Amino acid sequence: MLCGRVVSDHLPFFSPSMMKKYSEEELISGIRNHRSEILEYVYQQYYPVTEGYIIHHHGTREQAKDVFQEAMIILYKKIRSGDLDLKCKLGTYLYAVCRNTWIQDRKKHMLHREKLRQHSMVVNDPGTERDPLLEKQLSGLFEKHFSQLSEDCRTILRMYFNHRSIEEIQARMNYKDPHHAADRKYRCKKSLIKRIVNDPLFKRLKDEIR
Repeated sequence: MLCGRVVSDHLPFFSPSMMKKYSEEELISGIRNHRSEILEYVYQQYYPVTEGYIIHHHGTREQAKDVFQEAMIILYKKIRSGDLDLKCKLGTYLYAVCRNTWIQDRKKHMLHREKLRQHSMVVNDPGTERDPLLEKQLSGLFEKHFSQLSEDCRTILRMYFNHRSIEEIQARMNYKDPHHAADRKYRCKKSLIKRIVNDPLFKRLKDEIR
């Protein structure tokens, strides 16, 4: 199904002049075993198309990196579990996962933005005072779960929140390559979000601002 969607979009994945360095089997084996040269090849060859697609569809480079990293994790899990059933090139499949992930993320973002817009209309109404208790609770919720992350994750996310590049995070944390740094940043951010949204207080506050 994933391969079919990409073909129907008529979006070329490989340029005619691209020299293939690894076989499909070598790529799959390399991803399974975290071989740095394979991961480097995958990023160099396949990421630019994902970035181009997401930027063309109103995203940012940072969002493209997150989507690609999420797709790589999905691919890795499927390879490790033996659930990967390829009916097309690995690069085409990876692009399809990125595209579907972005579409789903956009849908969630639009719904969330609409809820925030409606809430903003209420709290910014001249006749309505901003609820300081609600803001304090939301801030406290973030600080609570942020403080429970590992020290490495807190350092990474502070740099991320301050718009530091992946290369700066790599250097600060002494990681072996940018892909490791991007993976750690992605996992730390996901962990923080998961902790917050699973907190009963967040669920109650979310109901209050609908």
